[in-house]
Amino acid sequence: MKRLFMMAFAATTLAASVVPANAQFSSGGGGVNGLEAKLQFRINAGIRSGALTRGEASRLQGKLQQISQLEWRLRNSGNGLSWRERQRLQDKLNDLSNDINRQLSDSERNFNGYRRGYNGGYNNGGYWHR
Repeated sequence: MKRLFMMAFAATTLAASVVPANAQFSSGGGGVNGLEAKLQFRINAGIRSGALTRGEASRLQGKLQQISQLEWRLRNSGNGLSWRERQRLQDKLNDLSNDINRQLSDSERNFNGYRRGYNGGYNNGGYWHR
């Protein structure tokens, strides 16, 4: 009987410790800081692949930096982050993620990395090709 009770107690303890871990990973893993790191990785990957222009990457980096500064100010304002502050940061990070998705898929660069011109050609060192 004692053995059965110990097994049930161990199973309950294990289940109680797994549920918060699963909730953390399903919501972005690592909370606000984890999502910031993922967005930074996506921006860097877009730069490396040529999917982001220099201006797009700079604008996205600036937005991420503003969110990081806001997080720092909120965390240092008193008692850490309240639920409302955390939700505000999450909303801003979600908006930035949508911006990154849009910029990564806007096809402003072709396979050679040249920016698409208005006439449908590619600006290749000052020469327009159709």
